[in-house]
Amino acid sequence: MKKTRIALIAMVAVGFAWAFAGPTATPAKADDASMAAAQELVDFTLGKTTDDMISNMESAIWSNLETAFPRTTDAATIAEMRSEFDKIVRKYVAQAMKIAPTIYAKHFTVDELKGLLALYKTPLGDKMLAEMPKVMGDFTTTAMVPMMAPMQSEIKASLETIMRKQGTAK
Repeated sequence: MKKTRIALIAMVAVGFAWAFAGPTATPAKADDASMAAAQELVDFTLGKTTDDMISNMESAIWSNLETAFPRTTDAATIAEMRSEFDKIVRKYVAQAMKIAPTIYAKHFTVDELKGLLALYKTPLGDKMLAEMPKVMGDFTTTAMVPMMAPMQSEIKASLETIMRKQGTAK
C-alpha cells in the first residue's frame, strides 16, 4: 500500500510536469542574437526565482511523499531522505535551466526578450519575479493537487466504461 501511494504521488508529480509542459518537441535552433538576449533574460530572472521555485515545488511534492513513509521512520532517516530529495531535485532543475534560453528564444523575438528584461528591472517586474513562484506554488497546492485524485478516478472510470462498451475491458 505504501509503495503504491509513493508511486501514485510520483506519477502525479510527473503528470503535473507533462500537463504544464505541453508537447516535448525539441525547440528549433535560435539565432545568435535571440540566444544572447534569452540568456541575458534567464541569467537575470533565474537568480531571483530559482530557489523559490524549487522550494515551492519541493514542498508540494515532499508533503505528499512524507505521508507515505512508514510511521516508524525516524527523524534522522527522514532528514537524510529530504537531503537526498533536495539534491536530486536541484540537479534536474539545473539541467532544465540550461535549456531555458533556447525555449525563450523560440517563443520571443529579440526585441520582446529585451522588453521582458526591461520589465523585470522595474519595481513591478521585480515583484512579479518574487511573487510568481509563490503564486504557482499556491495554485498547484490549492487548485491542482486536490483535483488530482477525483480527476484520475473520473478518467479511470470513463475509460473503463468505454473499454467495457467496446468489449476490451479485463
